[in-house]
Amino acid sequence: MRGRSRPGRLRILVAAAATVARLAAAPAAAQDAPPPIEEQVVVDNDTVRVALLTFAPGSASGEHVGLDPELGIVLEGELTLVTAAGREQLGPGAVRWLPALVPHDARNEGRTPVRLWVILVKR
Repeated sequence: MRGRSRPGRLRILVAAAATVARLAAAPAAAQDAPPPIEEQVVVDNDTVRVALLTFAPGSASGEHVGLDPELGIVLEGELTLVTAAGREQLGPGAVRWLPALVPHDARNEGRTPVRLWVILVKR
C-alpha cells in the first residue's frame, strides 16, 4: 500500500512545484513589460496618417517594419532610433526619414517623456 501512494504524492509535488514556478514568473513578466506608447491620430486618410506619439520613459516600439515611408519629428525628450545603420540619439527638433520596409526600433531610454510627430505617407 505504501508503494502505491508514493507515485500519487510525487504527482502532487510536481504539480505544486509547477504552480509555484508559474506564479513566481508571472509578476516578473508583468514588471518587465515596457510602458505603452500613447498615440493621438490627428489625420488619417487615403494618402497620409499623422500622429502625435508619446513614449514614456522605458517604452519602446520594438523592432518593426513599416509598409509606408515615414517622417518623424522629435518635439521633446531624446529618442533612440535603432536601424541596421546603428543607434542614433534624436533630440528636440531632429527630423528623420525612414523609407518603407526599413526595420527599426524607437526607444525612450531617458528619464523624461519623448513626444514626436510621425507622418506616414501612404501609397
